[in-house]
Amino acid sequence: MKIAVLGAGAWGTAIACALGTRHDVVLQARDAAQVGDMRAAHSNRRYLAGITFPPALSVTDGFDAAVAHAASGLIIVATPTRALREMCQRLAALDTRSP
Repeated sequence: MKIAVLGAGAWGTAIACALGTRHDVVLQARDAAQVGDMRAAHSNRRYLAGITFPPALSVTDGFDAAVAHAASGLIIVATPTRALREMCQRLAALDTRSP
């Protein structure tokens, strides 16, 4: 299954790592510098130090790319509560209807 985890804090990273052992997972972070660090280290040293990403886990700062990855799978919103409304509005604004 293709899965996108939106939010790369401790909780989002933990979920992505757990699911990445059995599924194709994209972890989306809003900070490009954090994404660069996570790609280089193959871990999230900022929020979940010491845990290495499974091979099926990739990281992006692209919201649209992450959502597109999981178009036929599962999207998990793992943002802080203060960002939840904005994330839900972004998801609701997507046109997911087939042509």
